[in-house]
Amino acid sequence: LSSLFSPLSLLSSPLLSPLLSPLLSPLLSPLLSPLLSSLSSLSSPLSSPLSSPLSSPLSQVCNVLSTEGLLLPAELAKQISEKSGRNLRKALLMCEACRVQQYPFSADQDIPETDWEVYLRETANAIVSQQSPQRLLEVRGRLYELLTHCIPPEIIMKGLVTELLGNCDGQLKAEVTHMAAHYEHRLQQGNKAIYHLEAFTARFMAIYKKFMEDGLDAMMF
Repeated sequence: LSSLFSPLSLLSSPLLSPLLSPLLSPLLSPLLSPLLSSLSSLSSPLSSPLSSPLSSPLSQVCNVLSTEGLLLPAELAKQISEKSGRNLRKALLMCEACRVQQYPFSADQDIPETDWEVYLRETANAIVSQQSPQRLLEVRGRLYELLTHCIPPEIIMKGLVTELLGNCDGQLKAEVTHMAAHYEHRLQQGNKAIYHLEAFTARFMAIYKKFMEDGLDAMMF
């Protein structure tokens, strides 16, 4: 019986269709439109797959080296891919450091730290060792030096935070991490990276100096 009195059967009836169509059409149209759309998509041919998969950073590095006439062993390429965090620019810098160290490459070759990583660690040590306007000015110059050598500001921020967190305790780590996320967001939104890196450094100096002073006061009393 339900099939006899269903809306579709009533609309298809030659006697009742002229009377009921104006009443039921507004109710059925929201249901029929998605149904017809789904049926039309099923009848259309499927889109063709991508002609070629996206290239991985590792394959891109190998392509760059091959154009320079350099042969990179698969084992060393895998180490570079893992150590670089699948960052193409960092991987290329690591390849350059390996090339300076020795060539032809060897599969068990050590991947040396790049000059900018050592420079960034020294910058973080300078921030921790002293908190003053003069030191902030010196650190600003070092950060600007990294930017002028085409080191991405996001990598500078990440490396700086990683080094600074090694000198913080649990409570201070949470505060510094939250602060770093704030300035990282501003770094993505702005167009002057040095301003945001300097602002983060100044804020960290203020927090770290207060942390050290509070620690000394607690030891004295």
